[in-house]
Amino acid sequence: MRQRRISSRRRLERGQTIVLVAISLVSLLAMAALAIDVVTLYAARSEAQRAADAAALAAAKAIADSGFTTLSPTDPNLTNGNGLKLAQSMATNAINAMLTASPLINQVSGTTPALVGTPTITFPALANPANSNPRITVTLQVTTLPTFFAKIWGNRTATVTASATAEAYNPANVQNFTPIAPKGVKPWLIANQDPITTALTPFITPATGVVENGVIGETFNLTADCKGGPPGCVLRNNHNPPKATYSATNPQVDYVPAVVTSSPNDVCPSVASCTENPNYPNYQYGIQCADVNPNPYPCGGTVNNTTWDNTVNPRGSGGPSALGTECLIRAASGQDIFQNPGPWPLAPFQFEAQSGPQNGNVVTTSSSIVTIPIIDPTTFQLDASLGVTVIGFMQAFINQVQDGTGGTNPGDINVTVLNIAACSSSTPVVPNPVVGQGTSPIPVRLITVP
Repeated sequence: MRQRRISSRRRLERGQTIVLVAISLVSLLAMAALAIDVVTLYAARSEAQRAADAAALAAAKAIADSGFTTLSPTDPNLTNGNGLKLAQSMATNAINAMLTASPLINQVSGTTPALVGTPTITFPALANPANSNPRITVTLQVTTLPTFFAKIWGNRTATVTASATAEAYNPANVQNFTPIAPKGVKPWLIANQDPITTALTPFITPATGVVENGVIGETFNLTADCKGGPPGCVLRNNHNPPKATYSATNPQVDYVPAVVTSSPNDVCPSVASCTENPNYPNYQYGIQCADVNPNPYPCGGTVNNTTWDNTVNPRGSGGPSALGTECLIRAASGQDIFQNPGPWPLAPFQFEAQSGPQNGNVVTTSSSIVTIPIIDPTTFQLDASLGVTVIGFMQAFINQVQDGTGGTNPGDINVTVLNIAACSSSTPVVPNPVVGQGTSPIPVRLITVP
Protein backbone atom coordinates (compact mmCIF):
# COMPACT_ATOMS: atom_id res chain seq x y z
CA MET A 1 0.00 0.00 0.00
CA ARG A 2 2.77 2.37 0.92
CA GLN A 3 4.54 1.60 -2.36
CA ARG A 4 1.45 2.73 -4.25
CA ARG A 5 1.29 6.04 -2.39
CA ILE A 6 4.95 6.80 -3.20
CA SER A 7 4.46 5.92 -6.84
CA SER A 8 1.41 8.15 -7.07
CA ARG A 9 3.27 11.08 -5.47
CA ARG A 10 6.09 10.71 -7.99
CA ARG A 11 3.65 10.79 -10.86
CA LEU A 12 2.19 14.04 -9.49
CA GLU A 13 5.71 15.61 -9.27
CA ARG A 14 6.53 14.91 -12.91
CA GLY A 15 7.04 18.14 -15.03
CA GLN A 16 7.95 20.43 -12.11
CA THR A 17 11.55 20.74 -13.30
CA ILE A 18 10.40 21.99 -16.70
CA VAL A 19 8.25 24.63 -15.03
CA LEU A 20 11.13 25.76 -12.83
CA VAL A 21 13.45 25.94 -15.83
CA ALA A 22 10.88 27.94 -17.79
CA ILE A 23 10.42 30.38 -14.91
CA SER A 24 14.21 30.72 -14.52
CA LEU A 25 14.65 31.41 -18.23
CA VAL A 26 12.01 34.12 -18.13
CA SER A 27 13.72 35.70 -15.12
CA LEU A 28 17.12 35.50 -16.77
CA LEU A 29 15.77 37.04 -19.97
CA ALA A 30 14.08 39.80 -17.95
CA MET A 31 17.31 40.59 -16.10
CA ALA A 32 19.27 40.56 -19.37
CA ALA A 33 16.75 42.94 -20.93
CA LEU A 34 16.90 45.16 -17.85
CA ALA A 35 20.70 45.15 -18.01
CA ILE A 36 20.57 46.12 -21.68
CA ASP A 37 18.20 49.00 -20.86
CA VAL A 38 20.37 50.22 -17.99
CA VAL A 39 23.58 50.06 -20.04
CA THR A 40 21.89 51.76 -23.00
CA LEU A 41 20.61 54.59 -20.82
CA TYR A 42 23.93 54.92 -18.99
CA ALA A 43 25.88 55.12 -22.26
CA ALA A 44 23.37 57.56 -23.71
CA ARG A 45 23.59 59.71 -20.59
CA SER A 46 27.38 59.86 -20.90
CA GLU A 47 27.13 60.78 -24.59
CA ALA A 48 24.57 63.46 -23.81
CA GLN A 49 26.81 64.95 -21.11
CA ARG A 50 29.78 65.08 -23.46
CA ALA A 51 27.65 66.76 -26.12
CA ALA A 52 26.36 69.31 -23.59
CA ASP A 53 29.92 70.00 -22.36
CA ALA A 54 31.13 70.58 -25.92
CA ALA A 55 28.22 72.87 -26.75
CA ALA A 56 28.65 74.90 -23.55
CA LEU A 57 32.40 75.35 -24.12
CA ALA A 58 31.79 76.37 -27.73
CA ALA A 59 29.27 78.95 -26.52
CA ALA A 60 31.65 80.33 -23.89
CA LYS A 61 34.45 80.56 -26.44
CA ALA A 62 32.09 82.48 -28.76
CA ILE A 63 31.35 84.90 -25.91
CA ALA A 64 35.08 85.45 -25.39
CA ASP A 65 35.63 85.87 -29.15
CA SER A 66 32.91 88.51 -29.30
CA GLY A 67 35.10 90.81 -27.20
CA PHE A 68 32.31 91.31 -24.66
CA THR A 69 34.42 90.43 -21.60
CA THR A 70 37.08 93.01 -22.47
CA LEU A 71 34.76 96.00 -22.83
CA SER A 72 35.47 98.92 -20.53
CA PRO A 73 32.74 99.52 -17.89
CA THR A 74 31.96 102.83 -19.65
CA ASP A 75 32.03 101.45 -23.18
CA PRO A 76 28.82 102.43 -25.04
CA ASN A 77 28.47 98.89 -26.39
CA LEU A 78 28.24 97.66 -22.81
CA THR A 79 25.90 100.31 -21.48
CA ASN A 80 23.49 100.14 -24.44
CA GLY A 81 23.36 96.34 -24.45
CA ASN A 82 24.71 95.84 -27.96
CA GLY A 83 27.79 94.01 -26.70
CA LEU A 84 25.64 91.52 -24.79
CA LYS A 85 23.37 91.02 -27.82
CA LEU A 86 26.37 90.22 -30.01
CA ALA A 87 27.78 87.80 -27.44
CA GLN A 88 24.39 86.08 -27.06
CA SER A 89 23.97 85.78 -30.82
CA MET A 90 27.47 84.34 -31.30
CA ALA A 91 26.95 81.88 -28.43
CA THR A 92 23.63 80.66 -29.86
CA ASN A 93 25.15 80.21 -33.31
CA ALA A 94 28.07 78.28 -31.80
CA ILE A 95 25.71 75.89 -29.99
CA ASN A 96 23.67 75.27 -33.14
CA ALA A 97 26.86 74.70 -35.12
CA MET A 98 28.02 72.08 -32.60
CA LEU A 99 24.71 70.22 -32.85
CA THR A 100 24.53 70.28 -36.65
CA ALA A 101 28.21 69.91 -37.54
CA SER A 102 28.92 67.71 -40.53
CA PRO A 103 29.76 64.94 -39.98
CA LEU A 104 27.57 64.78 -36.90
CA ILE A 105 29.92 64.36 -33.93
CA ASN A 106 27.67 65.05 -30.94
CA GLN A 107 25.03 62.38 -31.40
CA VAL A 108 23.46 60.37 -28.60
CA SER A 109 22.82 56.76 -29.59
CA GLY A 110 22.88 57.83 -33.21
CA THR A 111 20.40 60.67 -32.67
CA THR A 112 21.07 64.38 -32.64
CA PRO A 113 20.03 65.75 -29.22
CA ALA A 114 17.51 68.56 -29.06
CA LEU A 115 18.26 71.86 -27.35
CA VAL A 116 15.99 72.43 -24.35
CA GLY A 117 15.00 76.06 -23.89
CA THR A 118 17.09 79.04 -24.97
CA PRO A 119 20.61 79.20 -23.49
CA THR A 120 20.97 82.69 -22.00
CA ILE A 121 24.06 84.47 -20.77
CA THR A 122 24.04 85.04 -17.00
CA PHE A 123 26.52 86.51 -14.54
CA PRO A 124 27.67 85.65 -11.01
CA ALA A 125 25.83 87.50 -8.25
CA LEU A 126 28.92 89.56 -7.33
CA ALA A 127 30.19 90.18 -10.85
CA ASN A 128 32.23 93.38 -10.87
CA PRO A 129 32.37 94.88 -13.44
CA ALA A 130 29.03 93.83 -14.84
CA ASN A 131 30.48 92.05 -17.90
CA SER A 132 32.95 89.87 -16.02
CA ASN A 133 32.72 86.07 -15.98
CA PRO A 134 29.62 85.55 -18.17
CA ARG A 135 28.17 82.04 -17.96
CA ILE A 136 25.94 80.02 -20.23
CA THR A 137 24.09 76.76 -19.51
CA VAL A 138 23.22 74.30 -22.27
CA THR A 139 20.62 71.55 -21.73
CA LEU A 140 20.27 68.76 -24.28
CA GLN A 141 17.67 66.01 -24.46
CA VAL A 142 16.92 62.86 -26.47
CA THR A 143 13.43 61.39 -26.11
CA THR A 144 13.56 58.48 -28.57
CA LEU A 145 15.99 56.03 -26.99
CA PRO A 146 14.84 52.43 -27.67
CA THR A 147 14.08 50.14 -24.71
CA PHE A 148 13.68 46.39 -24.23
CA PHE A 149 12.56 45.48 -20.71
CA ALA A 150 10.53 48.68 -20.28
CA LYS A 151 8.23 47.63 -23.12
CA ILE A 152 6.52 45.28 -20.67
CA TRP A 153 4.99 48.38 -19.06
CA GLY A 154 4.28 50.03 -22.37
CA ASN A 155 7.34 52.30 -22.44
CA ARG A 156 8.85 51.79 -25.87
CA THR A 157 11.28 54.73 -25.62
CA ALA A 158 13.24 56.48 -22.88
CA THR A 159 14.51 60.02 -22.35
CA VAL A 160 17.93 61.27 -21.27
CA THR A 161 18.79 64.86 -20.39
CA ALA A 162 22.14 66.50 -19.65
CA SER A 163 23.18 70.04 -18.77
CA ALA A 164 26.52 71.82 -18.70
CA THR A 165 27.56 75.33 -17.68
CA ALA A 166 30.65 77.04 -19.06
CA GLU A 167 32.18 80.39 -18.22
CA ALA A 168 34.17 82.90 -20.26
CA TYR A 169 36.39 84.22 -17.52
CA ASN A 170 39.14 86.72 -16.85
CA PRO A 171 41.44 84.93 -14.38
CA ALA A 172 43.74 87.92 -14.02
CA ASN A 173 40.79 90.07 -12.92
CA VAL A 174 41.98 92.77 -15.31
CA GLN A 175 39.77 94.47 -17.85
CA ASN A 176 40.68 95.06 -21.47
CA PHE A 177 43.14 92.22 -21.96
CA THR A 178 43.31 89.99 -25.01
CA PRO A 179 43.25 86.30 -23.98
CA ILE A 180 46.20 84.16 -25.07
CA ALA A 181 45.42 81.07 -27.12
CA PRO A 182 48.17 78.43 -27.41
CA LYS A 183 47.62 77.74 -31.10
CA GLY A 184 49.27 79.18 -34.16
CA VAL A 185 52.32 79.84 -31.98
CA LYS A 186 55.20 81.37 -33.93
CA PRO A 187 58.66 79.72 -33.90
CA TRP A 188 60.46 82.59 -32.20
CA LEU A 189 61.99 81.57 -28.87
CA ILE A 190 62.51 84.93 -27.20
CA ALA A 191 64.72 85.69 -24.21
CA ASN A 192 63.04 86.33 -20.87
CA GLN A 193 64.28 89.92 -20.51
CA ASP A 194 62.48 93.24 -20.88
CA PRO A 195 64.54 95.65 -23.07
CA ILE A 196 62.51 98.64 -21.91
CA THR A 197 64.01 98.42 -18.39
CA THR A 198 67.66 99.25 -17.70
CA ALA A 199 67.91 96.23 -15.39
CA LEU A 200 66.51 93.96 -18.13
CA THR A 201 63.75 92.82 -15.78
CA PRO A 202 62.47 89.31 -16.64
CA PHE A 203 59.04 89.14 -18.23
CA ILE A 204 58.36 86.13 -16.03
CA THR A 205 59.98 85.08 -12.76
CA PRO A 206 60.64 81.37 -13.43
CA ALA A 207 60.53 80.24 -9.80
CA THR A 208 57.15 81.78 -9.04
CA GLY A 209 55.47 82.41 -12.41
CA VAL A 210 54.94 86.07 -11.54
CA VAL A 211 54.49 88.26 -14.63
CA GLU A 212 56.24 91.64 -14.75
CA ASN A 213 54.03 94.60 -13.94
CA GLY A 214 53.57 97.25 -16.60
CA VAL A 215 54.85 95.18 -19.53
CA ILE A 216 51.56 95.25 -21.45
CA GLY A 217 51.67 97.97 -24.07
CA GLU A 218 55.47 98.03 -24.41
CA THR A 219 56.88 98.18 -27.95
CA PHE A 220 60.26 96.77 -28.97
CA ASN A 221 62.04 94.82 -31.71
CA LEU A 222 62.59 91.08 -31.94
CA THR A 223 66.03 90.45 -33.44
CA ALA A 224 67.52 87.09 -34.43
CA ASP A 225 70.47 86.12 -32.25
CA CYS A 226 72.37 84.81 -35.28
CA LYS A 227 75.35 86.08 -37.22
CA GLY A 228 75.06 86.81 -40.91
CA GLY A 229 77.01 84.86 -43.47
CA PRO A 230 76.86 81.07 -43.84
CA PRO A 231 73.58 79.21 -43.48
CA GLY A 232 72.55 78.31 -39.98
CA CYS A 233 72.17 80.18 -36.71
CA VAL A 234 75.61 80.83 -35.28
CA LEU A 235 75.13 82.88 -32.11
CA ARG A 236 76.71 86.27 -31.78
CA ASN A 237 79.64 86.06 -29.35
CA ASN A 238 78.32 88.65 -26.95
CA HIS A 239 74.77 87.24 -27.04
CA ASN A 240 75.37 83.75 -25.80
CA PRO A 241 72.84 82.89 -24.48
CA PRO A 242 70.16 85.07 -26.15
CA LYS A 243 69.38 88.23 -24.20
CA ALA A 244 67.80 91.67 -24.44
CA THR A 245 69.48 94.98 -25.21
CA TYR A 246 68.26 98.08 -23.42
CA SER A 247 67.97 101.23 -25.53
CA ALA A 248 65.86 104.34 -25.23
CA THR A 249 65.37 104.43 -29.02
CA ASN A 250 65.89 100.86 -30.21
CA PRO A 251 65.14 98.26 -27.51
CA GLN A 252 65.70 94.69 -28.69
CA VAL A 253 64.94 91.18 -27.50
CA ASP A 254 66.91 88.27 -28.98
CA TYR A 255 65.21 85.20 -30.34
CA VAL A 256 66.42 81.92 -31.83
CA PRO A 257 64.44 79.85 -34.34
CA ALA A 258 62.50 76.87 -33.09
CA VAL A 259 62.28 73.51 -34.86
CA VAL A 260 59.21 73.53 -37.12
CA THR A 261 57.40 70.44 -38.38
CA SER A 262 55.01 71.46 -41.13
CA SER A 263 51.69 69.76 -41.76
CA PRO A 264 49.54 69.65 -44.90
CA ASN A 265 46.67 70.74 -42.66
CA ASP A 266 48.35 74.00 -41.62
CA VAL A 267 46.16 77.02 -42.37
CA CYS A 268 48.14 79.26 -44.70
CA PRO A 269 47.22 82.59 -46.29
CA SER A 270 46.44 82.53 -50.00
CA VAL A 271 48.41 85.66 -50.78
CA ALA A 272 49.90 85.67 -54.25
CA SER A 273 52.37 88.40 -53.34
CA CYS A 274 54.05 86.34 -50.60
CA THR A 275 57.71 85.62 -51.35
CA GLU A 276 59.24 82.34 -50.23
CA ASN A 277 62.76 81.77 -48.98
CA PRO A 278 63.78 78.48 -50.65
CA ASN A 279 66.34 77.61 -47.97
CA TYR A 280 63.98 77.27 -44.97
CA PRO A 281 60.41 76.59 -46.19
CA ASN A 282 59.21 74.80 -43.05
CA TYR A 283 60.39 77.59 -40.77
CA GLN A 284 58.83 80.30 -42.95
CA TYR A 285 55.53 78.38 -43.16
CA GLY A 286 55.59 78.12 -39.37
CA ILE A 287 55.44 81.93 -39.30
CA GLN A 288 52.98 82.75 -42.05
CA CYS A 289 50.69 79.78 -41.41
CA ALA A 290 48.66 78.64 -38.39
CA ASP A 291 50.34 75.50 -37.04
CA VAL A 292 47.77 72.75 -36.49
CA ASN A 293 50.16 70.50 -34.58
CA PRO A 294 48.79 70.08 -31.04
CA ASN A 295 50.78 72.57 -28.96
CA PRO A 296 54.26 72.09 -30.44
CA TYR A 297 55.78 74.07 -27.54
CA PRO A 298 55.11 72.40 -24.17
CA CYS A 299 55.24 74.82 -21.27
CA GLY A 300 56.20 74.40 -17.64
CA GLY A 301 58.26 71.99 -15.61
CA THR A 302 61.86 72.19 -14.46
CA VAL A 303 63.65 70.57 -17.42
CA ASN A 304 64.20 71.63 -21.01
CA ASN A 305 61.04 71.00 -23.01
CA THR A 306 61.76 72.48 -26.46
CA THR A 307 64.54 72.43 -29.06
CA TRP A 308 65.93 75.38 -30.98
CA ASP A 309 67.13 75.04 -34.57
CA ASN A 310 70.73 75.95 -35.38
CA THR A 311 70.32 75.04 -39.06
CA VAL A 312 68.10 78.05 -39.82
CA ASN A 313 69.39 81.60 -40.25
CA PRO A 314 66.34 83.89 -40.00
CA ARG A 315 68.21 87.21 -40.30
CA GLY A 316 67.88 89.94 -42.92
CA SER A 317 65.15 91.62 -44.93
CA GLY A 318 65.15 88.64 -47.31
CA GLY A 319 65.33 86.07 -44.53
CA PRO A 320 62.51 83.65 -43.73
CA SER A 321 61.42 85.58 -40.60
CA ALA A 322 60.92 88.83 -42.51
CA LEU A 323 59.27 87.21 -45.52
CA GLY A 324 57.00 84.98 -43.44
CA THR A 325 55.96 87.88 -41.21
CA GLU A 326 55.21 90.19 -44.13
CA CYS A 327 53.05 87.48 -45.65
CA LEU A 328 51.26 86.84 -42.35
CA ILE A 329 50.37 90.50 -41.71
CA ARG A 330 49.57 91.24 -45.39
CA ALA A 331 52.21 93.96 -45.48
CA ALA A 332 51.80 94.45 -49.23
CA SER A 333 48.01 94.30 -49.45
CA GLY A 334 46.50 95.86 -46.34
CA GLN A 335 48.12 95.38 -42.95
CA ASP A 336 45.89 95.93 -39.91
CA ILE A 337 46.64 98.90 -37.68
CA PHE A 338 47.20 98.79 -33.91
CA GLN A 339 45.55 101.61 -31.97
CA ASN A 340 46.20 102.43 -28.33
CA PRO A 341 43.71 105.05 -27.13
CA GLY A 342 45.54 104.65 -23.80
CA PRO A 343 46.80 104.72 -21.38
CA TRP A 344 46.21 101.00 -20.90
CA PRO A 345 44.33 99.65 -18.98
CA LEU A 346 42.07 102.71 -18.78
CA ALA A 347 41.22 102.24 -22.46
CA PRO A 348 41.23 98.98 -24.47
CA PHE A 349 43.57 98.30 -27.35
CA GLN A 350 41.90 98.44 -30.75
CA PHE A 351 42.72 96.90 -34.11
CA GLU A 352 41.58 98.51 -37.34
CA ALA A 353 41.20 96.25 -40.37
CA GLN A 354 42.79 97.47 -43.58
CA SER A 355 41.48 94.81 -45.95
CA GLY A 356 38.61 92.38 -46.40
CA PRO A 357 34.93 92.93 -45.55
CA GLN A 358 35.82 94.79 -42.32
CA ASN A 359 38.17 97.24 -44.04
CA GLY A 360 38.25 100.47 -42.04
CA ASN A 361 36.39 98.99 -39.05
CA VAL A 362 37.64 98.29 -35.55
CA VAL A 363 37.86 94.52 -35.08
CA THR A 364 38.53 92.18 -32.14
CA THR A 365 41.15 90.01 -33.80
CA SER A 366 43.81 90.28 -36.48
CA SER A 367 46.33 88.16 -38.34
CA SER A 368 48.95 90.52 -36.89
CA ILE A 369 48.27 89.15 -33.38
CA VAL A 370 50.72 86.35 -32.63
CA THR A 371 51.67 84.13 -29.71
CA ILE A 372 55.40 83.79 -28.99
CA PRO A 373 57.15 81.35 -26.59
CA ILE A 374 59.32 82.90 -23.86
CA ILE A 375 62.41 80.91 -22.85
CA ASP A 376 64.62 80.99 -19.77
CA PRO A 377 68.12 81.97 -21.04
CA THR A 378 69.75 80.23 -18.08
CA THR A 379 68.61 76.85 -19.45
CA PHE A 380 69.85 77.53 -22.99
CA GLN A 381 71.97 74.70 -24.43
CA LEU A 382 74.59 74.90 -27.18
CA ASP A 383 75.43 71.18 -27.05
CA ALA A 384 73.91 68.51 -29.26
CA SER A 385 70.61 68.68 -27.37
CA LEU A 386 69.97 72.34 -28.31
CA GLY A 387 67.50 72.37 -25.42
CA VAL A 388 65.59 75.33 -24.00
CA THR A 389 62.84 75.72 -21.42
CA VAL A 390 59.65 77.50 -22.41
CA ILE A 391 58.36 79.27 -19.30
CA GLY A 392 55.45 81.22 -20.78
CA PHE A 393 53.90 82.89 -23.79
CA MET A 394 53.71 86.45 -25.01
CA GLN A 395 50.85 87.66 -27.12
CA ALA A 396 51.88 90.58 -29.28
CA PHE A 397 50.74 92.69 -32.21
CA ILE A 398 53.19 92.88 -35.11
CA ASN A 399 53.53 96.52 -36.13
CA GLN A 400 56.01 96.07 -38.98
CA VAL A 401 59.14 94.40 -40.28
CA GLN A 402 62.04 96.83 -39.89
CA ASP A 403 63.89 97.96 -43.01
CA GLY A 404 67.12 98.95 -41.24
CA THR A 405 66.46 102.66 -40.83
CA GLY A 406 66.79 104.43 -37.47
CA GLY A 407 69.47 102.11 -36.22
CA THR A 408 67.35 98.97 -36.51
CA ASN A 409 68.47 95.71 -38.07
CA PRO A 410 66.86 94.82 -41.43
CA GLY A 411 64.35 92.05 -40.82
CA ASP A 412 63.76 92.83 -37.15
CA ILE A 413 60.13 92.42 -36.09
CA ASN A 414 58.59 95.34 -34.23
CA VAL A 415 55.87 94.24 -31.77
CA THR A 416 53.64 95.65 -29.04
CA VAL A 417 52.90 93.42 -26.03
CA LEU A 418 49.21 92.61 -25.53
CA ASN A 419 49.49 90.00 -22.81
CA ILE A 420 51.82 87.53 -21.11
CA ALA A 421 50.94 84.16 -19.58
CA ALA A 422 53.33 82.22 -17.35
CA CYS A 423 53.66 78.50 -16.77
CA SER A 424 54.16 76.69 -13.52
CA SER A 425 57.72 75.59 -12.73
CA SER A 426 56.51 73.27 -9.96
CA THR A 427 54.65 70.88 -12.25
CA PRO A 428 55.89 68.36 -14.83
CA VAL A 429 55.78 69.31 -18.50
CA VAL A 430 52.18 69.07 -19.69
CA PRO A 431 50.51 69.21 -23.11
CA ASN A 432 49.04 72.65 -22.42
CA PRO A 433 50.37 75.62 -20.46
CA VAL A 434 49.74 75.70 -16.72
CA VAL A 435 49.12 79.23 -15.53
CA GLY A 436 51.16 80.74 -12.73
CA GLN A 437 50.59 84.36 -11.70
CA GLY A 438 49.13 85.68 -14.93
CA THR A 439 46.29 85.30 -17.35
CA SER A 440 45.04 81.99 -18.62
CA PRO A 441 45.92 80.81 -22.10
CA ILE A 442 42.41 79.39 -22.41
CA PRO A 443 39.70 81.93 -21.48
CA VAL A 444 36.85 79.43 -21.03
CA ARG A 445 36.14 76.63 -18.57
CA LEU A 446 33.41 74.21 -17.51
CA ILE A 447 32.13 75.05 -14.06
CA THR A 448 29.73 72.10 -13.67
CA VAL A 449 30.81 68.92 -11.93
CA PRO A 450 31.88 66.31 -14.57
